[in-house]
Amino acid sequence: MAQQKTLRYKIDVREQRVRGVAFLLGALFFTCTVVAQDIEAIAKAPVLTLNGGLSLSQIATFTPSDTTAQDPYAMYLAGNLNLSFFGVVQIPLSFAYTNRQLSKEVSLPFNRFSMAPSYKWIKVYAGYASMQFSPYSLAGHEIFGGGVELTPDNGFKISAIYGRLKKAVSGEDGLDPSYQRMGGGFKVEYAGKQFDVGVNIFKAQDLSTSLPDSMAVAPQDNLSGTISAAINFIKNIRFGAEYGFSALNQNIGKGHHGFRLLETDGNVAMYHAVKTNLTYTSPVGVIGATYERIDPNYITLGAYYMTNDYENITANYSTTIKNVNIAVDGGYQHDNLNGQKTNTTSRMIFSGNVSANIGKKLTLSANLSNVQSYVYINDIYDRVTQTNEFQNLDTLNVTQLNYTTSLDAAYLLQSDKERRQGFNVGFMFQKSAEQQDFTGYSGNDIYNGSLAYQYAIIPAKFNASASVNYNHNRMPDDLYIRAMTYNVSLQKVFFETLRTAFTGTYSNMANNSGNLSDVFNLRLTGGYVFFKNHNLSLNVAMIHSAGQRATRVQYSANLAYSYVFNAVVTRKDKKMKLEADF
Repeated sequence: MAQQKTLRYKIDVREQRVRGVAFLLGALFFTCTVVAQDIEAIAKAPVLTLNGGLSLSQIATFTPSDTTAQDPYAMYLAGNLNLSFFGVVQIPLSFAYTNRQLSKEVSLPFNRFSMAPSYKWIKVYAGYASMQFSPYSLAGHEIFGGGVELTPDNGFKISAIYGRLKKAVSGEDGLDPSYQRMGGGFKVEYAGKQFDVGVNIFKAQDLSTSLPDSMAVAPQDNLSGTISAAINFIKNIRFGAEYGFSALNQNIGKGHHGFRLLETDGNVAMYHAVKTNLTYTSPVGVIGATYERIDPNYITLGAYYMTNDYENITANYSTTIKNVNIAVDGGYQHDNLNGQKTNTTSRMIFSGNVSANIGKKLTLSANLSNVQSYVYINDIYDRVTQTNEFQNLDTLNVTQLNYTTSLDAAYLLQSDKERRQGFNVGFMFQKSAEQQDFTGYSGNDIYNGSLAYQYAIIPAKFNASASVNYNHNRMPDDLYIRAMTYNVSLQKVFFETLRTAFTGTYSNMANNSGNLSDVFNLRLTGGYVFFKNHNLSLNVAMIHSAGQRATRVQYSANLAYSYVFNAVVTRKDKKMKLEADF
């Protein structure tokens, strides 16, 4: 178990007696003024403010032709509560629970609890939380444990967190085994008028005793951190730099016990990263230049995914000309920094974004980029066969993209007190990297086009929309899969409290061999608001899927209830007053 060390700072001020007295009197006056202001604000603030909500979804699924289907009943419960005492102590609470095991063993479960109480500039985390130290150390990885964040008004910000990054997974059901992983770290930042500085350290280690010794996977240990600084040289010119390191031990040995800041026994490798940037703000826009270098195999256990082995030199420019926003970035990139690969790839990298409001009716935007990035791609078949928002919670398809371009246009045909109508058209092209570990989209060219129309009669509270979507996924070896999807949606509100909706979707999927499937998805929804804070809804759906081998019909019903509330407790003339909306 990690041992915590406390750093104590001691300031020894030696001045002449007169200056010392003046300093103490000035500090006392300032402190009294601030305290008086705080007490006055606290006295006027409500004693207690609370709000929150609760939601419960019960889903029943029936598939006549499938007798091996999983449990037809699923329940999802979620809630949140926010408490505020005198406007200075904040305590947000949240939880989520389901009886459905999304996967038999997953390292990040759905059932979770979190709270983040705060007092003035002190904030504490408990349960599931995440922090962003740096892309080179702790980069938003979710942690189950505790943390603290201090943000006083003197420019300092101090963050610390510790807990479990991953649960142990034994490798059953074909899942990759993994050790339980614990980790924690701290970050100290200072933001001044002329300069900013920061330093952070993050440590993560697999518990080698959390899996049997017979497992083929090896426990890892990682120590990473960064040092950053930024300074304003002269007016409108700013220079920043960040250095990152990661010491990764890929095998600390099974049966390992104890804790050290860096486990040196085993296969230890040290990696480095550096990034600098220069920015000039001028009347015609913002001009900048960036240099970044990340060692081959640079990995930090504080990030889910990371791109490494590259050196970038780029320049960027952004400006706004009337109603047109322009941002461009271009430069040079190459890999194989250590000469370990057979071939070296060098290329020009670029990205650009233009958006414009042309008059009051037309909005245009365009984006182009060949900068590597990670995105989540939902499989189109999963999307058109989804009957509720919980169905694909454990579906994770992370794809590394090497090229992206998109064009979007929105035109408002009519907008007045009676009616509103318009349409949207969009196109997107994405090219994924050829060698990836986490996705089935390796080396694919993905094309997507869409056309949508919306119509609303405002006094009648009626909305209608129709859309057409075309998706073409070209794979290696001249293979492809395409999908054409049509969607119609109608919504109507009766008596201010009764909401109804109908959605119909038809999708046709095909590949090189011919037609794959025809999917019809029909959904009816009704929702009723009663006693102002309570909402009861019922969603019934039918999916008819006709494929090459079989025809499958599935029925589902989702009965959901939600409740929201708020209350304020005030004190006046030594009497407590409750104003609540339950």
